[in-house]
Amino acid sequence: MTGLPDRERGEQLMQLLAPGAADSWGTVLAGEPHSKARPRFDKDGHAYKDPRDAAAEEKTKWALRRFFRRGPLTGNVALGCIFFRSSRQEIDADNMLKHICDAGNGILWIDDSQVTAKYGQIELDTTAPRTLLVLAPHVSSMQRGTDYVRDCAGCGQPFTPTRHSQQSCSRDCVPAARRAKADRS
Repeated sequence: MTGLPDRERGEQLMQLLAPGAADSWGTVLAGEPHSKARPRFDKDGHAYKDPRDAAAEEKTKWALRRFFRRGPLTGNVALGCIFFRSSRQEIDADNMLKHICDAGNGILWIDDSQVTAKYGQIELDTTAPRTLLVLAPHVSSMQRGTDYVRDCAGCGQPFTPTRHSQQSCSRDCVPAARRAKADRS
């Protein structure tokens, strides 16, 4: 993929992550890619966000809102990023992906736990630092978001189970689910 224009690289990356995806999206975010820092702790041991991370995340959120106007994807998502850095500074691709994942919450997806396929690559471009970002719905046996909703066996309302065997939305519905199962037998 090296040496190709961004659009072609993005299309190839999308075919790798979500082959045959009918609905994919991509953009280029201009500027130096940001790397998420470790959590910081105050003197009382409480975690807080580094102010530089918060500012960079807000800037990325605004850029994503500008390019992705249709609302968050609701199921599994494949995410691919190629980070073009202006220097050879050693920065992890996973920390740059984490920055994109956090900034995309509520914009690209409801929650970044929906990202079931991801790819991060770092390249050097001293004249035009940028992030090539692509995403698409992703087919996976690990269903997330609204792709994994079933009706509660007790009350009949839709819910997202936290484990495969879960049949009821709450403990209150378990007795009703057992009665319904007994009535069917």
